[in-house]
Amino acid sequence: MELQRQISRRLHDEHVAIIDLLGRFGRALERLGAGPPAADDAGWRVLLAQLGTALEHEITHHFDLEETQLFPRLHAHGDGELAELLFEDHEVIRGVTRPLLALVARARLGTLDAAGWRSLKALGLELVDRLGSHAEKEQGALVPLVDELLDEATDQELWTHYTS
Repeated sequence: MELQRQISRRLHDEHVAIIDLLGRFGRALERLGAGPPAADDAGWRVLLAQLGTALEHEITHHFDLEETQLFPRLHAHGDGELAELLFEDHEVIRGVTRPLLALVARARLGTLDAAGWRSLKALGLELVDRLGSHAEKEQGALVPLVDELLDEATDQELWTHYTS
């Protein structure tokens, strides 16, 4: 896909990155099985740090751009059903992400008990499924449409706002 707009390329890059991270997180959860990893598992600690940072960005900055700047443009263009579908996904993803981030923070501190681990694993696998599917949906529908809808000046304005 040859994208012309900076915002489209940025969304694409962020989607690819989150899909990759979710894949690594899902595989780690499956590999770890029923119990939390050993305290000295450096790879797990790095993965949790990456996940926490990425999810904070995703549910705030990334979703905000889409909801405040892109979805209204979809509505105006006659693609309101897509905007509503993606917004509903955002709400569900936030509902999974918020408690998961608290568990990730506890896991990074090494204070996660067995019940916490089970919750982290269940929410983590749900997030992998929901956010991964959502990012794929946006890759196939939202990104190409945004690339088509934005003119150069609007793209530059959104880019400046998003990256500042």
